Amino acid sequence: MISGYLSSQQDFVDLINGFLFNKEGVLEIYLEGSSIELYIENGFIKGFYTDTEGLRAEEINKESLLLYSLFSMLDNPNALFSFKNAPKREYHFKLEEPISAEELILRLQLAHQEFKSLLNLIITPYATIRVLKPFENMQNYDSRTFVSVILTSTETLISETRKLQELLRAGFLDIGQFSTPEAGKRAYEVDYMVKDVNIKNVNMFSILESLGTSKFTGFISIRGASDNYELYFKRGKAVALYPYNFDFFDFILTPQAGSVMDVVSMPEEILNKFILKHSKRKFISSLPHNFIELGKVFIGIVKDGFSGLLVLLKIYKAEPYRDDFLVDLILYDQMENFLEVIHLLLINVAYGVILRHNDQMVQSILYYLSSSDFFKIAEGSIYFRTDPKGRREEILGFLSFLLDVGYKILGKKKLEEELENSLHPYRDIFKVLDIEEYAGFWNESAVG
Repeated sequence: MISGYLSSQQDFVDLINGFLFNKEGVLEIYLEGSSIELYIENGFIKGFYTDTEGLRAEEINKESLLLYSLFSMLDNPNALFSFKNAPKREYHFKLEEPISAEELILRLQLAHQEFKSLLNLIITPYATIRVLKPFENMQNYDSRTFVSVILTSTETLISETRKLQELLRAGFLDIGQFSTPEAGKRAYEVDYMVKDVNIKNVNMFSILESLGTSKFTGFISIRGASDNYELYFKRGKAVALYPYNFDFFDFILTPQAGSVMDVVSMPEEILNKFILKHSKRKFISSLPHNFIELGKVFIGIVKDGFSGLLVLLKIYKAEPYRDDFLVDLILYDQMENFLEVIHLLLINVAYGVILRHNDQMVQSILYYLSSSDFFKIAEGSIYFRTDPKGRREEILGFLSFLLDVGYKILGKKKLEEELENSLHPYRDIFKVLDIEEYAGFWNESAVG
């Protein structure tokens, strides 16, 4: 058996045309989040197997599926591989014409270029197609996902992808909704619906609205030059934001140039564990691997009935897939915090109103904050000093205090107008996240 690591397209070509040129067997490649098996004879790929995206084997365009499954080799050419001298396996898809490694890479590059152009129009291949104007064979497109159309078309992946772009630009097709790939997926599968998309190229409000409509469970990861956020959803409802910072809402309104986003779907039971990486309750934190025996840790977890998360962090600058790692062991905890984040936004809105109208009261609030072990002031805004978990009464109490102050300074009608004007920029965000009810606090407070 041969095994190793691929770090470029050329590594892939050299492997097949060099080491494997005179061999017959199965090459298994483990890419990020997926794997593919290639049956090779004398440097030619004659068959393969990979996930079928929930489609029936008999309806799949095999060459399109092969190319589509290898796009990760271009997006992020880092993979493990192993080769076994073995005959073609029964479940492998047979290619009508064997493909050499060079020819495969050439077709892959061309197909990937067209696919990237299509993604600029549809954001995710799992978007559902909606027919706007009649055209020939439109029944093959309506209410289907783009990926299913591409992979079942009798045309090549390149031709079908170009055709979809033309139909979209000409106004024959549009996006119906974003959907989570479910058919044929295992119950525990994690899926990247959107990966490394420039946030300037998408309509965040449309994406957030679609995730709510489709009852999405998973998270959005947004990475900017100075800000990183992960927004978690359960059944279409935003439930947590990490780090818990109300500045996220301003970031959505005016995203930083160069910021990219991922949309990752996962079952709720996995999400509940995954989100624990943000927890402060750690049994073990960043312990080097040479101080621990993982086998004994697993035995202890089972014997103790431990619920939580075991995290293995690859040491920075270590070679790919080396054994050097750090270990975190995190207790299970309730990690939902979105209500606290919204209330922190409301606190800052109320504080901003007071700041504009009464310097004396602002000084009193600043004095209060300087002695608080929970709230702090930084660059003119109010933040939590520590995790707000379990301190909701204090949050609501401070918000009520600020509203009482605003009421005494401005009166009921003027305060309501000021609050409404300050919250107006966030109205669309509240709507697409379906969190307008949080603002109902105003009606139960001193303003009501």
